[in-house]
Amino acid sequence: MIWALALALQATAPGVQAPADQAIVVNGAPGCGPPFAKAYIAPMGEPVRTDGFTDPMKAWFDQADTDHDGKLTLAEFRADSDRFFTTLDTDKSGEIDPEEMARYENVVAPEIKLYQRGQDKRPKTRQQKHEAKAAARRRADYEAPYGAGVWSSLNIPQPIVAADTDLNRGVSRLELDQAAVRRWPMLDSRGLGYLTYATLDKSPAQMDIDACRAAEDKGRR
Repeated sequence: MIWALALALQATAPGVQAPADQAIVVNGAPGCGPPFAKAYIAPMGEPVRTDGFTDPMKAWFDQADTDHDGKLTLAEFRADSDRFFTTLDTDKSGEIDPEEMARYENVVAPEIKLYQRGQDKRPKTRQQKHEAKAAARRRADYEAPYGAGVWSSLNIPQPIVAADTDLNRGVSRLELDQAAVRRWPMLDSRGLGYLTYATLDKSPAQMDIDACRAAEDKGRR
């Protein structure tokens, strides 16, 4: 498929822009597909994409872990957030304004859109219908992952908008930094003072693939 080829060519470079009108489906390949989800949305909103044979979450972690000691500290996390802010603030005004926010949602990270073609399969069997109803209830209660939450370690549908604490429809550098500080305890739930790749929660997209492959392995026994 053309889209699969395009993703392969993008390799592991963080922040690669994707076509705004292209649906990105978790299990688009036959069977379970590659071992990894083809996209990861970092906790501060940056998209990282691979061909599915390299873990995009690991690519982000290695980028943020600037001293490459295998431990991501709060200081490194905040620095990585600040770097991403600079890429989004294209007019260098010191604030991600509505126009830059629209660019983020439609060009930089179209994966965060709440509804995309192919994500919801039409239920056919009784079990599938039961599961679809349960999923609908979870969505209504805001328990199921939404938007960026499908692709991230945190269930935050729009990671940049969520940082707009003064509700002025813009996000300043300080607001995004404060959001990074607030999100840190959710990531470092064990209170270690640092994150490792092994302790970073996988995205729901990755967990779906892992579950699929585990079921396939069980079926072959």
